[in-house]
Amino acid sequence: MAELKGKRILITGGLGFIGINAAQRFARQNKVCVVDDCSRIGVENNTALLEKAGAAFRHGDVSRYTDMREIFHEFKPDVVIHLAAQVAVTLSMTNPLRDFKSNVMGSFNILELARTMHDMPIVLYASTNKVYGDCCGDARIEGGRYVTGKPQGVAEDVPLSFETPYGCSKGAADQYFLDYARSFGMRTVVFRQSCIYGPQQYGMEDQGWAAWFAICSEFKKPLTIFGDGNQVRDVLYVDDLLDLYEKAVLNIDQAKGQVFNAGGGPKNTLSLNELINILDGGPRPALKVSHDDWRPGDQKVFICDIAKATRLLGWTPKVSPQEGIEKLSKWIASERAVVEGVLASQDEAKKRCDISVVIPARNEEACLPHVLDEIEVMMRSSAYNWEIIVVNDRSRDRTVEIAKSYSFVKVLDSKYPGGKGGTLRTGFEAARGTYIGMMDADFSHNAFDLPHLIEEVQRTKGLCIGSRQTGGSEEYTRLRTFGNVFLTWWFGFMHGRNMSDILNGLKVFHRDIFTSFIYEATSFDIEIELTVNTLRLKRLLTEIPARERERMGGEAKSRVVKHGSLFFWRIFSEWVRGPRWAEGGQENIGGIFDRKNAAVTPHARANREGKAAAASVSYPGGPTR
Repeated sequence: MAELKGKRILITGGLGFIGINAAQRFARQNKVCVVDDCSRIGVENNTALLEKAGAAFRHGDVSRYTDMREIFHEFKPDVVIHLAAQVAVTLSMTNPLRDFKSNVMGSFNILELARTMHDMPIVLYASTNKVYGDCCGDARIEGGRYVTGKPQGVAEDVPLSFETPYGCSKGAADQYFLDYARSFGMRTVVFRQSCIYGPQQYGMEDQGWAAWFAICSEFKKPLTIFGDGNQVRDVLYVDDLLDLYEKAVLNIDQAKGQVFNAGGGPKNTLSLNELINILDGGPRPALKVSHDDWRPGDQKVFICDIAKATRLLGWTPKVSPQEGIEKLSKWIASERAVVEGVLASQDEAKKRCDISVVIPARNEEACLPHVLDEIEVMMRSSAYNWEIIVVNDRSRDRTVEIAKSYSFVKVLDSKYPGGKGGTLRTGFEAARGTYIGMMDADFSHNAFDLPHLIEEVQRTKGLCIGSRQTGGSEEYTRLRTFGNVFLTWWFGFMHGRNMSDILNGLKVFHRDIFTSFIYEATSFDIEIELTVNTLRLKRLLTEIPARERERMGGEAKSRVVKHGSLFFWRIFSEWVRGPRWAEGGQENIGGIFDRKNAAVTPHARANREGKAAAASVSYPGGPTR
């Protein structure tokens, strides 16, 4: 078979299962750049494979146009393989906004960037069989599996029926890719993929079922089947899928503007129970299986008709289900320690949320209801999973009673003396989020600024501050303004980072910045500790504009002279005595999330290495910036 050679190939979601297999394969004779937001558990294990293959890596989020624009303009791909997506039907039901941002907005960004390039690249899109819905008609059980009146499966011309937010988001992107070929003459190809499986697949209960079953078999984990187990799917080994991608690029004149089913077809099918029987025939003891109700969007039968790909591209699957499952099981056994680590991380992730927001409160009964009401509205429109923690600092009014009246709020009492620093530390220690935010209880901060700060920190793994210097303040007096400007200058002078507002209490940071160090501050100066420790981890400090509102009631806790002096001393003392590492804290320095790989937005660029531009990233055989 002819091979793809001499192309510049950009793979989005390239640290995932299909992406890393594609990168390893195509990097042999092509220049490959992988972009990934590293949000999926286990992808960090694939970075060594990427490096070994000689492919480049860029950290980026496809739903952020600026991230992808920079990468497109630098790498100038000939071929884009767009794999990045939210891939779980279950998550789309609980968080449809996140599903939309990843699958629709991310895909639209890729299309627009490709369309506006001088030489428009070939763009391959990984769609899903879920766009067909339950289109196989009435199913009945024969021979221990569901069958329908369509033994050859579902062809590409069947009317679409999305049925779930996931199907809708993938289907919308699917149609965009086809329309951009019609409207703009782009060379796009859509693949409606069935159950793809193979090595480097860290399956989960709701994603990658074949791999999940094999993992449960290897590790003797109990397995829950949703439904009766007689449901049937066509399955496709990942190498066969990559063959199809390659044939589409090599035969782009025939493939452009077309949609192809990408599955095993009627000759490569398995029921869930049949897969269990294959695994039980291996060296491991029988799986411990239980059953639960059917889930939304579950199909009793899905088999795709692959005749079109065979006719136009000369492609047929080569790996049988029995052979493919054996290969998958051998890989899991050979990487047992790695897979076990991923399983542990998945279990830990279930206990966490995306973002924990800690609100220190002392005698804030007048303001706190307004703060929590606004947070509640913000959370409904947000794509993140939130944890709100109010920490009481010896309040003598109804602050605790009010906080407990909100069902989404966790209320704690500060376990440290001294004020804001100890109160925040109490909340930070209890926080389950990957990202930790802090805001005041006086209604001076706008809760709707939090998602924007989170977006910054997701990319940088550092700390982002809401800047009052760029956003404005209704509370600034001349004395406060002078104090803030002077202390911010003093921080830059001592620690080499020029910021506009390091003192604002509206901040979001990656949890490593707290867990990697021992914190001692008990007052407002904990904000200096957080900021300096961000630099010690070689993470980025960024800012976004945030307007400070006038306090609604109660009494301000900060005192300009008293706390200004405290800030001044803390900035100096942190420079003198250096870091106080927690156990294992230094292990978080650098790695895949260090400065070299972090994308930088225009308003954050000036904070990097003496206001230098973004750091150099080299592509094999390609340009360096």
